Amino acid sequence: MYTYIVKDSIMYNLSYMNIFDELKARRVLNNITNVDKANEFVNFKKMGLYCGFDPSFKSLHLGNYLMLVTLKRFIDAGYTAYAIIGGATGRIGDPSGKNSERKLLDLKTIENNVECITNQIRKTIGAKIIDNYQFYKGMDMLDFLREVGKYFNVNSMLEKEIVSKRLEVGISFAEFAYTLIQSYDFYRLYSDYNVALQIGGSDQWGNITNGVDFIRKKTDDNNKSFGMTVNLLTKADGTKFGKSESGAIYLDPELTSPYSMYQFLINQNDADVEKLLLSLTFISIDEIKQIVKKHNENKADRYGQKILAKTIVTDIHGQKEADKCIKLSELFFQGKIDELNDDDLLVVLNGIPKFDATDDKYNIVDVLVLLKACESKSQARQLVNGKSIFVNNKLVEDINFIVDKTNAIKNQFSYIKKGKKNYFLINWK
Repeated sequence: MYTYIVKDSIMYNLSYMNIFDELKARRVLNNITNVDKANEFVNFKKMGLYCGFDPSFKSLHLGNYLMLVTLKRFIDAGYTAYAIIGGATGRIGDPSGKNSERKLLDLKTIENNVECITNQIRKTIGAKIIDNYQFYKGMDMLDFLREVGKYFNVNSMLEKEIVSKRLEVGISFAEFAYTLIQSYDFYRLYSDYNVALQIGGSDQWGNITNGVDFIRKKTDDNNKSFGMTVNLLTKADGTKFGKSESGAIYLDPELTSPYSMYQFLINQNDADVEKLLLSLTFISIDEIKQIVKKHNENKADRYGQKILAKTIVTDIHGQKEADKCIKLSELFFQGKIDELNDDDLLVVLNGIPKFDATDDKYNIVDVLVLLKACESKSQARQLVNGKSIFVNNKLVEDINFIVDKTNAIKNQFSYIKKGKKNYFLINWK
């Protein structure tokens, strides 16, 4: 097996690597195990690819969305793509990227998560879907050890980063053996479904190379299997993309409203806009260059973020929801909150940091601290004196101002704006 780090000098010398060239240009492609096999894969398009999804929760989030988009790029390029849901591996727990043992989920929860994620992927990209539990439900432990375990060297497994990083704190035999199951998945997909390529995040390199090597041992050196990793999405500050202050941004609208997703995307840092447009949208690279150019002419207008938010929400939730998000956002941030009906108002206020009031009135300084909009009363007074605080879109200029339930919107809510875009909610009882 040959391993290559993909660099510009290599990628641009490859013949007919159209899909991989695009992934490279979009800053998605991280690493590839065998360039010759990748070339053959591109030239003939006779074999498929797959990506695995862990059913550790009932919804995927925006961080996972990168892998869905990448699969869809292959589908659009004419390849057969499979999404493999870990009904089996989810019972064990993937140690990749984890500093401690995962908490095992009960079987009923896993089955529900598998069903939810299956429906979500089918709706989002239309890939072929397989639950990997079907590969193991008729196999006993002795069969597995004979068919799979015999081909793995423990010394080599200990050297893999996904295991070696956990040795100091400890790793269970179940998680240690996780890579065997993922490798057998790849072998079954290769043998039964004509799948040559496994893709995954950069933290999956060890599992992917183990799978490629397992197929080689079970077949021969002339097999067509290879792997590719994708750069994990991080923001300019180095933190993971896809999480807000209140938690992950889920694809399930019952967990994260389309409006909350829209607001998360429209508030992305200027430094991240081009990367996110390239990796998470199907807008052409040339058009993205023009978007970024226009964005840089007046960053305050957030042109790039608006395109990003509208495009992704449309792709995930549909044009109607995206148009509604844009309308609600414009009304809210223009101070036209009275034009919102009760349902839309709840949508807009959902996700804003909130405080459940127990009294009917509060001094503005006190409530800013209760909402954690300020670290101290002195800072709160400075903001009021600096004309940076608004209550229900009305400027507060007096540090003795009283936020009163009698002036609440719909007699239920009051919202506070700090500066230009930081909002906080008071939920009156």
